[in-house]
Amino acid sequence: MTVTAVLGSRAAFYEQLHCRYQRREFDNWQVWGGNLTIEIDGRVCEPPLARAYIEPGKTAARAQVRCELFVAAVDPYQVQPRDVDARLWTDASGTNAYVEMRLLVNEEGTPVLADNNLVFESATFALERTGTFNYAVEFSADSYAEAGRKEWISLNDLAENRDGIIVVSPEWVRKGPTIAEVCVRKVGARIDGGRFRSGRLAELTRHLDAIPADVIYMLPFFRLGFADLHTGEDVRKGALGSVYAVRDFFQVDPELISPAEEANWGTLVAEGLVHSEEMESLGGLSAADAERALGRERLTQLLGRAELRALTRRAHTLGKKVIFDLVLMQSSRDCPLIAEHPEWYLRDERGVPQIHQIAWLVYSDVALFDLIDNQPLQEYLLEIAPYWIEQCGFDGVRIDASQTIDRPFLKKLKNRIQAAAPEALVLGETLCPLTEAVDVPADAIYALLVDFHRDVEYAQPLIDFLEEMNRTFAPGTVAMAYFENHDSPRATRAWRERFWELLRCDEQARSYWQSITCPEHCALLMALLKNLQAALINCSAGSASKCNLTRGLELGSEWGEETRTDFENETLLHFDWAEREPHASLAGAYRRLFALQKEWPEFCDGEIYFHRNEFAGGDPDDRILAYVRYTERSALLVAHNFDPRTVRRASYRFDYLPQPPTSRQKCFDTYEALAIEAIPAREEGATVCLMPLQTQVWRLY
Repeated sequence: MTVTAVLGSRAAFYEQLHCRYQRREFDNWQVWGGNLTIEIDGRVCEPPLARAYIEPGKTAARAQVRCELFVAAVDPYQVQPRDVDARLWTDASGTNAYVEMRLLVNEEGTPVLADNNLVFESATFALERTGTFNYAVEFSADSYAEAGRKEWISLNDLAENRDGIIVVSPEWVRKGPTIAEVCVRKVGARIDGGRFRSGRLAELTRHLDAIPADVIYMLPFFRLGFADLHTGEDVRKGALGSVYAVRDFFQVDPELISPAEEANWGTLVAEGLVHSEEMESLGGLSAADAERALGRERLTQLLGRAELRALTRRAHTLGKKVIFDLVLMQSSRDCPLIAEHPEWYLRDERGVPQIHQIAWLVYSDVALFDLIDNQPLQEYLLEIAPYWIEQCGFDGVRIDASQTIDRPFLKKLKNRIQAAAPEALVLGETLCPLTEAVDVPADAIYALLVDFHRDVEYAQPLIDFLEEMNRTFAPGTVAMAYFENHDSPRATRAWRERFWELLRCDEQARSYWQSITCPEHCALLMALLKNLQAALINCSAGSASKCNLTRGLELGSEWGEETRTDFENETLLHFDWAEREPHASLAGAYRRLFALQKEWPEFCDGEIYFHRNEFAGGDPDDRILAYVRYTERSALLVAHNFDPRTVRRASYRFDYLPQPPTSRQKCFDTYEALAIEAIPAREEGATVCLMPLQTQVWRLY
């Protein structure tokens, strides 16, 4: 005779859930709960993180949670909905609210089981705000229903489970915007009289329309520090100091601001770039009078805020957004907070603030915050992003080293940002193994494709990594993919040097490329082809229902810059290269690609199918990376030849498509984009012929 028959189901549940075991000490052979999932607009996600996309104030997502419960002492087929209670807690509605859950039963009232487990399903609830929210399930067989007296057992008390996280992001992020990283210090920089003159915000504003990106991501623009408060030693990195060694998070680096004597105060006031509370009768004053009225420091900062407003206003006019790098883990070693709040810093064995180290990167010029559970420090840091968003019209932030920051604080940060700007982007840097990034509550993360792009020669390793991302991250995750940034050498230079060595040693490669261009340009042309090939992968190799890629570039990638941004030193970028061949053709190809991403919905909405060597017509040497991005109505075939010396052909089948194509049209060709005249190869049927380092994109009909 079962315990159910002796006690009745509810009494049996009560005895097993509330009496026999201590919380978190349940015998999971006897009592277990888990398999928590959430379905959002038809997409099923597991903890720790699920994703939804909405247009704040216009659309909402619908969510429903399921989980399972097993109690060995209870006959599951005898259970009735009234025998055990379940509820869902979530803060997604704006309050700590409970959502009703019910036992899943069939038309006869018999429980619908998963294996031998009872299944509970919540009522649907709306996700109407952008932000980060939690959800958790609780059970009870306690009949003492008087308010506040009923005992509930959480799913996490029953077994090894985690509460679920829901990241609700603005819809525009799901569409894969192109993101360009910019160091203002290098935009318009020059050597004048043997001295480095920093680039300025106003110069970036003038340059905005030339950057082929939807989002301008600015490296830190804050006032910098250079010394150690305790020793007085100059600890800056390089000649200029790191832009990540922040002395004051609420001031602009004076080096990025135009001289006050060049400002037209009347125009700034008339255009609303100086706010009314900042004016203090500046309207008719000369620069000298304004400086006497406010002081040099206040005047400079006022102008800095005005130039940031001019930057974001111009970007918005161009249909672009601007985000900035938010530094949360550290300050400069001469930051006043070290003296004002010593309890905000981690200390080394000498009792002085620790330096910061992430993986192989050592930051000896900064002091490391003691951030975990430090509420006063967290409240201070939480105000930085809303201040600049509200003051200067920014559209979001990139969180430096987000994988090192505790998740509850990141949740509060995203919610604080999106309370100030519901459409804001929160981009989380994730320089870590994939499994350590799955619970970072940001709208977009990093895809970590830099090394693959720089070193890949075969298709399979890249496919394997992309599919590992699809398995690891929550469905619908957006990951920024790039092939160089401020932490890496310029990929174009690495490629040019590698190809120069290949041409020196390989007669077949040398013969082919010298038939196309003059010997001194061969390696450069090959490097530019590789650059454009990587950019195409970054915007086309994702999957809308799995892990979608959004393309990132570093300012200069689009013309094949070979000098590192190296913001710590007095190097200059070659902006004039964008007007010089073959770099100018590459810049034109980037503009064309930027336009095509908006014309072709497959890039953001499409699914992906990788063609591997085991399929008929595949490349036996694994040098062709080919895949199809497709929707219900259309498809793109993207094929890349990684081989720098051999023409390759492959045939592809398309029977997996919703509507198998009957024709195709070539709509992007990297050889044509760089004005390379190659000997045309005959193509038949589904065969694609690719010249060395060539990429082609075909529209399938």
